[in-house]
Amino acid sequence: IFLLVNIEESKHDEVITTFAGFISDLLTFQKIPPLLNFYYPGYLNRILVSSGLYNPAIKHRNILIKYIKNQVCNRLQGKAKYGDSWKRPDDLLQDIIEQENIDLNNVNYASLADKIFAFLFASIHTTSTGCANALMDLASRPQYMQELYEEQLEVHKEADENGVLPFKALDNMKKLDSFIRETLRLTGHILALDHSVLKDYTFSNGLQLPKNHTVKIYVDDIYQDELLQGPNPKSFEPFRHIDKNAPASKISKNFVLFGAGKHACPGRHFAISEIKFFMHNIILKYNIRTESGKIEGRKLYGPTAYPSPSGIIIEKRKA
Repeated sequence: IFLLVNIEESKHDEVITTFAGFISDLLTFQKIPPLLNFYYPGYLNRILVSSGLYNPAIKHRNILIKYIKNQVCNRLQGKAKYGDSWKRPDDLLQDIIEQENIDLNNVNYASLADKIFAFLFASIHTTSTGCANALMDLASRPQYMQELYEEQLEVHKEADENGVLPFKALDNMKKLDSFIRETLRLTGHILALDHSVLKDYTFSNGLQLPKNHTVKIYVDDIYQDELLQGPNPKSFEPFRHIDKNAPASKISKNFVLFGAGKHACPGRHFAISEIKFFMHNIILKYNIRTESGKIEGRKLYGPTAYPSPSGIIIEKRKA
């Protein structure tokens, strides 16, 4: 959290709670049956928000504003007083202040809070979903646990006396990295990468795209194509990426989870690092399996996939 709003605010229980609550409340929107989405994208959600019946962001925005007001004022005053000698905070809040040329006479706190929450949703929700999916994929396939465990034992030899790994140790988690990439490849979303149509467009085959509509990619055409993915593209093969120079954070035409080109997710390396550290600790400390003893798939809400709600049995490893 301190990467977003400064270490002082990140220690407040109310800020931590509202950051977590915002994600949960906002996900309620995505679980509304998409009855009209293919004709009027987000139609039901817009009705709820514009009518005032339900807007999950308002209460969380107000809490965040309460905590960042003094920070913003102190920063603007400090910069004005000390100039270049002022010690600049290294967080998202400061980036927004500078990019939008905010000064004490034009502070839009609601806009500031909304931008922070947008980054919050894009980073925390997606990364936690990746962790949950990787955990369930491993619990569903315990036959891969020993091989991953041996790799993590070797990697953990690089840890310091407090058990903390150096960042470079992530590069030695080759098998875990491939496992995570396979988890992300088979995330399960039906549609992805929204694109807005800025003007009417007609393809060479006569297909027309009207202005102000949204175009999405049907991802099965990518992830279930044998020419792009190799043999058995529908099956979960955790080590298929090891010898392909394809780390989990690498974007390519056959892996578009993080987007592509100059608009690709800038936080993908950080996100993969978080998932690696999470799985590293789980694998070293516990044996896991599904309660059902079966492979558990994703749960679909409309075109969006979520981690399986099925139970996992977690047992501490014997010393």
